[in-house]
Amino acid sequence: MGVAKLKKAELYYHKSVHEEIAAALQDSGVCQIINAQEAEGGTRPSDIEARLAESEERLADVRYLMRALTPHFNDPVPSLDRMLGEKPVMSMSELSQLAHDTDLSGAAQKVRGLEHELGEVRLELSQARANQALLANYSFFPYELAVITEGTRVLAGAAGVVKSEQLEAFKNALNNFAKDTEVFFSNVSAKTPEVYVVVLYSRDKASQVLDACVKNGMSMAEVPAEFKGSLGEEKAKNAELINKLEAKDAELVNNMKKLADEYMPNVQKLSDYWTSLVSRWQALSESGETESVLYTKFWLPAKETERVRGKIEAISPNVALSFADPEDGEEPPTMLTNGNLVRPFNILTELYSPPKYKGIDPTPLLAPFFFVFFGMCLGDAGYAIVMGAAIYWLFKKYKRIPLGIKDFVTLFAFSAVSTFIYGIISGSFFGNFIDAFLPFLIPVKNAFMLVDPMTNPMQVLGISLLLGVVHLMFGLLISAYEKLKENNYFDAIGADISWFLLIVGLCLFGTGAGGMLPAAFGFIGKWMAIIGAVIIFVYSAWTKEGNIFSKIISGFLALYGSTSYLGDILSYSRLLALGFGSAVIGMIINLLGGMAANIPYVGWLIGIVVVAGGHLFSVLINLLGAFVHPLRLQYVEFFGKFYTGGGEPFTPLKNSEEFVSVKA
Repeated sequence: MGVAKLKKAELYYHKSVHEEIAAALQDSGVCQIINAQEAEGGTRPSDIEARLAESEERLADVRYLMRALTPHFNDPVPSLDRMLGEKPVMSMSELSQLAHDTDLSGAAQKVRGLEHELGEVRLELSQARANQALLANYSFFPYELAVITEGTRVLAGAAGVVKSEQLEAFKNALNNFAKDTEVFFSNVSAKTPEVYVVVLYSRDKASQVLDACVKNGMSMAEVPAEFKGSLGEEKAKNAELINKLEAKDAELVNNMKKLADEYMPNVQKLSDYWTSLVSRWQALSESGETESVLYTKFWLPAKETERVRGKIEAISPNVALSFADPEDGEEPPTMLTNGNLVRPFNILTELYSPPKYKGIDPTPLLAPFFFVFFGMCLGDAGYAIVMGAAIYWLFKKYKRIPLGIKDFVTLFAFSAVSTFIYGIISGSFFGNFIDAFLPFLIPVKNAFMLVDPMTNPMQVLGISLLLGVVHLMFGLLISAYEKLKENNYFDAIGADISWFLLIVGLCLFGTGAGGMLPAAFGFIGKWMAIIGAVIIFVYSAWTKEGNIFSKIISGFLALYGSTSYLGDILSYSRLLALGFGSAVIGMIINLLGGMAANIPYVGWLIGIVVVAGGHLFSVLINLLGAFVHPLRLQYVEFFGKFYTGGGEPFTPLKNSEEFVSVKA
C-alpha cells in the first residue's frame, strides 16, 4: 500500500502493427508513455505523425460542431447524470465504425454556412433596430429626411444630440445664424439629460454653422443615406424590415436546431473517440523508430505487467517486451494505491501534491485525523443523517459512478459517520432540536453525551488543543523516522526528536503542575523539556557557521522558534469554533421556527418551512467549512513537519469518456 511499485517497459514492434499496439496500450489504461524523443533528439515517426495530423483535423471539426451546436441542442442526458456515469456504453470498434459513417467535414461545412448566414442576419437586424431607435428619437422633425441625408441645392441638414446643460449656449451660438438656419428640438424637461436636435442651414454657411454646433456641444448623429421619406414612412418601412429579419433569424435558428438534433448525438460520441485518438497518437509520437521497427517506453504498475504482456503478445509474436526497475537517478511518476478504507482520502493528498516515487505516502497518516477533525467541525448528528441520506440516494440512483467521483462521495460518507458520532457525544441533533421540540427524548440524548460545547466550551477547547499536539508530534515523529531510515541520526535527533521532547515535556509539565495529571508526569515532563531544549540549542549552534558568538545567538533564536509551535497548536482551536458555530446556527434556526409556529392558523406550516429550509442551508454552508479547515490543518500544520510532495502524478494513456463509457 502507499506508493505503487512501477516497472519501466521497453517495447519493440514492427510498423505494420503499430495501430494495434497503440490501441492495446490505450485500452489497458495503465501505461504512461515515456518521451524517447526527448532523450534521443529524434523526430516523430512518420506513420504516427500522419495519424496524429488526421486525428487532430477530425477533432477540430468535432470541437467546432460542439461549440456551434451546443447552444441549440436540448441534451436528453443532464450534465449531472452524465458526470455520474449515466451515458451510452460503446466499444472503440463501434466508435470507429460511427466515425467512418459520419461525414464530420461535411457537417462542419454545412453548419459554418448556416452560422455565417445567421451572423449576417443578426448584424443587419441589429443595425435595423438601431435605426428604428434613431427614427424614434427624431420624431419631432416635420420634413422629409431627404433634407438631412441629401439636402437641396441651397439647403443642407445635420442631426445630433446636445446635453441639457449646454442647450442654452448652443441656442445662443445659433442665434448668430438666425437668417441662415432653422433649428428643431425634441421635448425638453427638467429630467431630460440630453436633447435631440436637427439643424437646417444654408450651404454657403455650412462650415461656420457646423463649427458653431460642434464647439457648443452638439454630437453629430449619422442618418442612413437610404432614409429619404417622412419619419412615419421610414419608421414603417424599417419596422417591416425588422419583422422580415426577425422571421429570417427564427428560421435560421430553427434550421440550426434541426442540425443540432441531427448531428449532436453522434458528435458527442465522436468527441470522445477523436480525443482518445489524438491523445493516443500524441503519446505514441514520442516513440523511437528504425527503418521498419518502432520502440516505445512506458511506465506501468508492477502488478499489471503480465496483463499488459498478454495483450501485446496476442497482437503479434514479432514483438519484444521487457520490464525493468527504475534506474538510479530516474524519477518515475507516482501512483497512490491504498485499500478501500484509505483510498477515498487519496484525493486529499493529490489536491496538495503527490509524494515522490520513493517518498512516503501521507494518505494513511492523515486519514484518521481528517476523519476526526471533520466530525468535530460539523458536529451534528442530524446533519450527518442528511448527508448519509443524500449519499445513499446517489449510490442508489446511479449505478455506474466513475471511480474518482465515487471515492470523493465515499470520503463524505466517512465524514458523515464521524459527524454522527461526534454529534451524539456532544448532544447536537439539528442544533438543539430535541430540547426545543422533542423534550421527551432529552434523557436519551443526555445518556450519550460526553462533551457539551455550549455549556463547557473549555472542555472541547482542551480536547482540540490536545488533538493538535498529537497531530503535530506525530508529524515530527514521521519526519524523524524518514531521517533514521536514511541513517541521518544527527538531523533526526536535532531537528525532530528534540522538538518532540520539548513540546511534549512542556505539556506534561503544565498539566502536572495544574493538577490535571499526577505530579510524576510533571517531573518527567520537566526533564523531557530540558533535554529537548538543550539538544535544540546545541544542534542549532553546531550547524551554524561563524564564530562562537553567532553560534550562541543561533541557539537562542532556535529556542525562540517554540512560539511558532504555540501558534500551530492554537490553530486547532478552530475545531471548537466551527463546531460551536454549527450548533449556534442550529439553535437560532430552531428559535426562529418556534417563533413562527406561534403565528395563528398557518404558523405550524411556516415553522416547518423555516426549520427545514434553515437547516438545509446550514448543512450546505457548514459542509464547506468542515471540509476546508481540517484540510488546512493537514496541509499547513501537519505536512509542514515532514512532507514536501513534489512527485509527478501517474497519468496513464486512457480513452476519453466524457460522453460515452468505453467498454473493452
